[in-house]
Amino acid sequence: MKKRVLLAGWVVLCLLVGCGRPAAPPTPTPTHTPVGPAAELSERIQGVERGLVPVTEDGDIRWGARVGIAERMKHYKVPGVSIAVISDYQIEWTKGYGVLEAGGDEPVTPESLFNAGSILKPVSAAAALTLVENGLLDLDEDVNDKLTSWHIPENEYTIGEKVTLRRLLSHSAGLTDGFTDRSPTDPEPEYVAPAGEAPAFSIQQMLDAEPGVDVDGPTRVTMVPGTKYRYANADYAILGLLIADVTQKPLPEFVGEMVLGPLGMTSSTCEQPLPKELRARATTEHYVNGQPFDGKRHHYPIGGLWTTPSDLARFAIEIMLAYKGQSEQVISQETAKQMLRPQIDTPDHPLGDSYGLGFHLAGEERSLRFVHTGGTWGSACLLWAYPETGQCAIIMSNSASGQGAIVFEILLSIAAEYDWPLSATS
Repeated sequence: MKKRVLLAGWVVLCLLVGCGRPAAPPTPTPTHTPVGPAAELSERIQGVERGLVPVTEDGDIRWGARVGIAERMKHYKVPGVSIAVISDYQIEWTKGYGVLEAGGDEPVTPESLFNAGSILKPVSAAAALTLVENGLLDLDEDVNDKLTSWHIPENEYTIGEKVTLRRLLSHSAGLTDGFTDRSPTDPEPEYVAPAGEAPAFSIQQMLDAEPGVDVDGPTRVTMVPGTKYRYANADYAILGLLIADVTQKPLPEFVGEMVLGPLGMTSSTCEQPLPKELRARATTEHYVNGQPFDGKRHHYPIGGLWTTPSDLARFAIEIMLAYKGQSEQVISQETAKQMLRPQIDTPDHPLGDSYGLGFHLAGEERSLRFVHTGGTWGSACLLWAYPETGQCAIIMSNSASGQGAIVFEILLSIAAEYDWPLSATS
């Protein structure tokens, strides 16, 4: 059995198993895309499927208790999962498991769309960096100089240091908002919109915490920008306004033009509501108790990305190849290196020891990795990549049950099968 030392407690963020009606036992779909000797690849896939490493509610990793993916999906009441594994900068295999909706029989396939949640952040970061390359934005200028649709209120914390694009992208802008510190175990906010409907509230209304908007308070700078990491959804909500103000294009259109289109991510969209032509392939989201959303899937004023692991793999591969100087379809090597360069330390963070421009970062040289998680009240997903070796995994699920623990259990299995380092320093 292969094993690597893990960051202590990193999966604790993804626990608190819900309760409710069990989903039907998931059945792996036969569809996958092999590259390489079929027998060897099939054995590897089966090794991943059989080798999930259970994580307890206390965050303990039970290395000696390998279990199958179907068993863990049943345990967590997760109806559907989809995986893409990348080796040597190529998609080695993709596979879907389970069903689009609990109680249904339509299977998840590699072409099924999932809500990527906050994995939109690095995608939109890459889009924003094209504006830097074209001289329309500067990483270190006050973003209030370019914002026209809303401005960050000045206060005692912004006298000497300003909120800049670099600080927005690295979560070091010093912002506190009223819509970040909520969990899938909390009631879903009233500002969400069901399938087929666009959000009724604007980003500006959420940032200002206008009456009737279900947020916990207005967005304000509450510490000196650039001094400390603090994850805030407002950082990227403001980024969306900044992009729209500079380009005169809404974020979904701009991201489509600068990232999704050039990379052939034809099963991806930031449009809200989800376009009709993609809805038939989209999964239903499920609450922590295993129950499907009444509206199948929900949309949020601060944006969203519906995609497949295969499409996210194309994005991850492009970032890795750009970093290596082997592609410039979206950003240059210099910009990719900026993206994957530590911008702010993240002491004791479970996903890495620093944050770059859109990604958590850890390790160095061949063990350098960039990571981002994504989750909503009805989904959980993970992107985990090693740019020096061209290895990566994208794991997506259509449930918040277990607060995403299953995606980390699958990652542990992939890492063991492929002998990946997972610690912050290895």
